[in-house]
Amino acid sequence: MGLQKHEQEITSSLSADKIFNGLIVDVDTIFPKATPGAYKNVEIKGDGGVGTIKHITLPDGSPFTTMTLRTDALDKEACTVEYSIIDGDVLLGLIDKVETHLVVVPNADGGSTTKTTTIFHTKGDAVVPEENIKYSEEQNISVFKAIEAYLIAN
Repeated sequence: MGLQKHEQEITSSLSADKIFNGLIVDVDTIFPKATPGAYKNVEIKGDGGVGTIKHITLPDGSPFTTMTLRTDALDKEACTVEYSIIDGDVLLGLIDKVETHLVVVPNADGGSTTKTTTIFHTKGDAVVPEENIKYSEEQNISVFKAIEAYLIAN
């Protein structure tokens, strides 16, 4: 099994608690309002905590159609979450799973920085193409900014 690691940081004027709750804790309520049409369907098994499984169908026209997420760890007080993409065509047939570690830390100015480490567990010696990693990073920024804008407006 191969590993590829990618790190990303996004800053916000919102507090760590507010952005973490919007991105993680309340995402199932906020996401459809902040990014209408981004998901065709979401089936949730669990209460949002550790062990929750989300089967996501992406909209027509998306380069991918399905993904399944599993929440592996959640600490609301520390604003940290770990989750994995464990199934779906988003894994390209060459990735066993995509593990994500996310922490939101407060900044001195009252805002926050969201730090994400993504680990691609590839099959054998497979390598995730750089364009797919870039696409994933762009999607993360787009979703983050949409949720941030929604939280600021509401």
